[in-house]
Amino acid sequence: MVEPTETETKESLDAFAEALLQAFREAHEDPDLLHEAPVTTPVRRLDEARAARHLTLRWEHPEPA
Repeated sequence: MVEPTETETKESLDAFAEALLQAFREAHEDPDLLHEAPVTTPVRRLDEARAARHLTLRWEHPEPA
């Protein structure tokens, strides 16, 4: 699901739309390519349940200006 907000520029929305069209074209030309995706991430599938159980949060206080 994608919910662009009013803060997105037309250029960023156009780039996103072009990326979707490219994915659509690739899926029709070579469906196996889609089944192998994602190919550039270091983790194939996230374990969301484990991540929720072993939550690690970091927050750094910004320095005063």
